[in-house]
Amino acid sequence: MLKSAYDNRQYKYTELANGLKVLLIQDKYSAKSACSITINAGHFQDDQDCQGLSHLLEHMLFSGNHQFPFPNEFADYLANYNGTINASTGTEFTSYFYELNNDNNQIALVHLFAMIVKPKFHKSFIEKEISAIDAEFSLKQKDDLRRLYQVHKETCNPAHPFSKFSVGNKSVFSEFSLLELQQKLLKFHQRFYQPQNASLCLITPHDISTSEDLVQSVFTEWLNSPKVPVTSYPDLYLPENLGIKINIKPIQHAQRMILTFPLPGQGKYFRSKPLSVLSHIFGDEGDNGLLSFYKQKNWATSLTAGGGVEGSNFKDFNINLQLTDEGVKNQQGIVSALFSFIQLIKSEGVSKWRIEEVSTLNKLDWDFSDRLKPIDEVQQLGTAMFEFPEKYLLCGDYVLDCPDQVLTEKMLGYFCPSNLRVKLVSPDANTELISKWYNTPYSVKTLDTNITSETYKLIDTSSLKLPEANSFLQPPSPLKKINPKYQLPHKIVNKDGLELWYGQDNQFKQPKGNCFLTFDCPAINQGVDIIAGKRLWVALLNERLNQKYYQADIAGIHFHFYPHQGGFSIQTSGLSHPQLSFCSKLLNEIIVHDDFTKSFERVKSKQLHGLSNTLLNKPINRLFSRLAVLIQEQNYSPELLAFHMEQFNLGDIKQTKEKLLNSFHLEGLMYGDWSYSDAERVALEIEDFRNHYTTTDKIKRGVAQIIQLPTHTHYVECEHPDSAAVIYFQAPNSDLKTTALTMLTEQLLAAPFFQELRTVQQLGYLVGTGYVPYNNHPGIGFYVQSPHKNAGQLINAINTFLLATADLIDEYQKVWQMLKNGVIKQFIQQDANLNMKSQRLWMAIGNGNDSFDQKESMLRTINELEFIDIKNYFLNMVARHGFGEFVLYSGDLTHLTHPANAIEVSAIASFKKSAHYL
Repeated sequence: MLKSAYDNRQYKYTELANGLKVLLIQDKYSAKSACSITINAGHFQDDQDCQGLSHLLEHMLFSGNHQFPFPNEFADYLANYNGTINASTGTEFTSYFYELNNDNNQIALVHLFAMIVKPKFHKSFIEKEISAIDAEFSLKQKDDLRRLYQVHKETCNPAHPFSKFSVGNKSVFSEFSLLELQQKLLKFHQRFYQPQNASLCLITPHDISTSEDLVQSVFTEWLNSPKVPVTSYPDLYLPENLGIKINIKPIQHAQRMILTFPLPGQGKYFRSKPLSVLSHIFGDEGDNGLLSFYKQKNWATSLTAGGGVEGSNFKDFNINLQLTDEGVKNQQGIVSALFSFIQLIKSEGVSKWRIEEVSTLNKLDWDFSDRLKPIDEVQQLGTAMFEFPEKYLLCGDYVLDCPDQVLTEKMLGYFCPSNLRVKLVSPDANTELISKWYNTPYSVKTLDTNITSETYKLIDTSSLKLPEANSFLQPPSPLKKINPKYQLPHKIVNKDGLELWYGQDNQFKQPKGNCFLTFDCPAINQGVDIIAGKRLWVALLNERLNQKYYQADIAGIHFHFYPHQGGFSIQTSGLSHPQLSFCSKLLNEIIVHDDFTKSFERVKSKQLHGLSNTLLNKPINRLFSRLAVLIQEQNYSPELLAFHMEQFNLGDIKQTKEKLLNSFHLEGLMYGDWSYSDAERVALEIEDFRNHYTTTDKIKRGVAQIIQLPTHTHYVECEHPDSAAVIYFQAPNSDLKTTALTMLTEQLLAAPFFQELRTVQQLGYLVGTGYVPYNNHPGIGFYVQSPHKNAGQLINAINTFLLATADLIDEYQKVWQMLKNGVIKQFIQQDANLNMKSQRLWMAIGNGNDSFDQKESMLRTINELEFIDIKNYFLNMVARHGFGEFVLYSGDLTHLTHPANAIEVSAIASFKKSAHYL
């Protein structure tokens, strides 16, 4: 099995006697174990008359089995060990995956085995899970991606299973009695849930032989049934599904054009990756490429190439454009330019060096990408076992060791007008049809002969060029010698208005690093106008820098330029050489770039559309977004930002930049594979930059104090028909003990809250709790979104749960130690990658923790806590003694009784103006 030279883990692939494919991974540094079972069956295998059956079956496996009969028993068990479980039903695969602390692997595997192999499919639980799926279906009614996906299904070959309704809902399932559904579930399970049709992937820190013995002892009992049926699929598209234009009207403001070229399945070409090579050419964002041409014409703001639906016998190659108003008016010109570019590729040919460049980039990505979380990795590898031979299980998505110019150019032959599907997504699209299930307005027309003819030659595309060789692509540099003095960051510059830190990574041993520079600007206290201007300035600068340094990004040297509450930041990451020089160069770029004449209107329009679309987010997202606006001093609502941004002209951007840079405090960290002399050289460059500006202190990030005040309530208007409620409790203070108690209380309540309001009461699909700190001040949030209960009922349900739990709080003492141990293990777990470690150290600097001992201090604090501490904390929270409370809701408040002294916050500006900030 091929593995990266930088991968120090151990692997073993095997097959059990019953045919179960097993991949075992030993990761000595993993703080958690994770496991997945993947079944080679999904919604493509649904009965034609019961679409969504595989999704219902996935839900039902959580509803008890012959060994563990109670719903969510496995999830409850995992919660005791800081673990979670989830599942996903796709087109051709269904995956079940969990994680937990490294103890108790055997019991977890027994639970997983019973869940997959011994389901009960009890009729009463079928009815409950239908309600849950219907709530999930309702949740997606306003999801434009899901609505677009349904139109795609209705405009392909109806004989292909892709056209099936994959989710299911009450309408579909109500066509059958519970007994009939039970029989259908049993039949589906017996046909497809067999060991020869499944894979298991397990990651633990334990040695391979121990893991193998565990898996063998549990899963050899899984017996095969008759042979799994083999399905062959027809073509995804009929001739009449090609050479067409589909107009689609979205809910959110979106102007997109998706140009799709259908291709055959690509699985057998995984070592040649012809479409990766073509994506590399089409998707180039540098000067003179296709996107650059569209920007010059003011037709599009972004372009992605290569994505699209795929399966065992089909693959769509999408060129996805975000259009401007001018782009909507010039659709024919956009398509014409695309075919001019295609002709340019064909005439120049796909040179060997281009394929080699993609191979090198893939190798860098494989060697140096941040490792996935174990729970995500086992899911991905579980599917890979069906897609790649054993030798290529780990590198199948990256390997390009059989370059094939002829094959790549053959694939380019599919990029022709007769094989094109154009989707236009626009609020002004002309439509005459309504899609089933999601009620999406759309229409289908044959492409204009003007577009599908030689007229593409008429447009002046002489400026179009294929990408040049990547000048940033360099071999990784040898690792620097570690100086033990700098294994934790040290402050190497400490002057008025400037603090710089430097440290060396001694853990991951990769030629990588992270550099952070943050500007705290007093100008941000001037109000919403400067905040809106800052957001637009950062967007304009990003537009320019992304185009200029696109090749650096794909070569493994990344940057992130972003606004924050105190000002703005630059972060670079990735390969260490030549990253520090690149970061220093970016610092000067923010000064140099003043002329945004060509991009101003386009970027401003994109920002305004983005702000307006946040108003259409699902209710729970809207409520938490509004809560952040209310609680954080320098945070403003999208509506207000949009109003002020609308007034901005080109000259205002330069003034905004001058105000921000008039006076600032600059702080930075260089952490990774750099020597002290590397850091010292760049520190001098940063110091020279800093000397040209006035100094100031750091900016205080204010948090509205609602402690010791009456309950505050706030209504948020939402377009989505679901009701929603969030109850947020602000902790009495932000010391270590209170922070620890807040986190522990949230962990204690998470599973029973979900069980009661989601599983038992079936209030809705989105139900949960969350630890919600604002600027390091701890808090807890409880949330519910429901398609069939009003906001008042949801708030009452949350409060009823809290009161009932308060009456039973002593019963939680039996899980106290397990809970405490689980949180402790969370804190002692090592960073998964260098990015996480660098971010943690950078946050410590931002929080003033110069000794970097927050983790150790928190561990001591948690260890000292007793059950009486969390009991008193929780009872005080329920009684609102010493806590602040904010109730946010959307929808009707029928049946709700507010506290007599509750304060309704109707005007955000008035609340923020009168608030006292911590």
